[in-house]
Amino acid sequence: MSLLKRLEELAFQHGQAYDSYLSTEGNLKQFWSSDRSSVVAYAKVGRFVHVQGGLLGPIERRSVLLREFAEFVQENRYVATFYNIGEADLPIFRRHGFQVTKWGEEPLIDLPKTTWAGHDFEWVRRQANYCRRQKAVVTECCRDDYSDEDWSELMDEIRSVTTECLSTKPQQGDVKFFNGSVDPPSWDRRRLFVARSESGAGRIEGFLICLPFDGGQQYAIDTYRHRLDAPRGIVPFMIHQAVEHLKSEGIRSVSLCLCPAVRYEQLPRDSWIIRRCLQFGFNYASAFFDMPGEYHFKSRFRPRFVRRFICHYPNASAASMWSTVRLSGALKLDVQKLANTVWRRFVRPSTRRNLAMPVEQVPKKPIREVVASQISEDLEMVVAAPLQGCAQ
Repeated sequence: MSLLKRLEELAFQHGQAYDSYLSTEGNLKQFWSSDRSSVVAYAKVGRFVHVQGGLLGPIERRSVLLREFAEFVQENRYVATFYNIGEADLPIFRRHGFQVTKWGEEPLIDLPKTTWAGHDFEWVRRQANYCRRQKAVVTECCRDDYSDEDWSELMDEIRSVTTECLSTKPQQGDVKFFNGSVDPPSWDRRRLFVARSESGAGRIEGFLICLPFDGGQQYAIDTYRHRLDAPRGIVPFMIHQAVEHLKSEGIRSVSLCLCPAVRYEQLPRDSWIIRRCLQFGFNYASAFFDMPGEYHFKSRFRPRFVRRFICHYPNASAASMWSTVRLSGALKLDVQKLANTVWRRFVRPSTRRNLAMPVEQVPKKPIREVVASQISEDLEMVVAAPLQGCAQ
């Protein structure tokens, strides 16, 4: 078995977060444990090492893997960063001298409990019903069911939808490292769902890609895109339909991927610079990356939120944070698109104020303002198009 195939197997079986399977796209370096039972996949920017997918290996071997990787980092005088680490692995990281900071929260939809019934899911049902009336149909596209020529034609349309969707984003292209490719070298166990018009016979209106982890018991909706003139609510409709499909297979939960900076909190020995930058980004930098809007959209599926952490060895710094920005390309901006984004924020301030916010971050208001804001949001939901994110 090749190392890349072995990496794919470990990411599938032992991945513990939404980004675990992203490590299989073939563009990362690999650090294998001495017994080859587990692996760390990473990208390097100068002396800064960025790990994707966490510790990929059996639980009993993770401590050894991290110790050996920390020795590798120390010997080469690197600075290592792990993203999206769960609470269960924090004792291992702290034991080996890593600095732990709250990174955000990952929303998980627990499928056995999800029925879409009741007031909490009224918005999701409304979007799904509207798309059905517009004769939109969501189906899964399996690579093995297509010839090479037909699959190439499908991918051409997928790339076209992606280009159209990203034309409204302030970045010059897609954010890298934290998002998967819409056309990876090998699909392996990735799953592609597409929404077509005309009862499934028309053009692709949108698509989403699901990544497996935790032995296939959990899936992450890593990427979703839609045409700018797609039926209103096409993204929540696709998520609703994909969730229903996965639920029918007995899947335990579906991740909607990280909501950065949600319910930021101070931890012992954490990085104040990361914490402050996350606070600033959530509160003031939505023109670059709309973290409040992303949280608002995902919260409407009523998920269970799980805390995720960023772990540095030895410590985070302004230089390590800048290397993250360079790696992702998040600040490679298109000036004209950025100006359009800022203008939309300026002319629609009431919409921004009505966004859902994490409980700990909601500013205190007089009760009359709270009631007025809720009435305004209810009216907006009836007459306006829903908030749709193009991508995580």
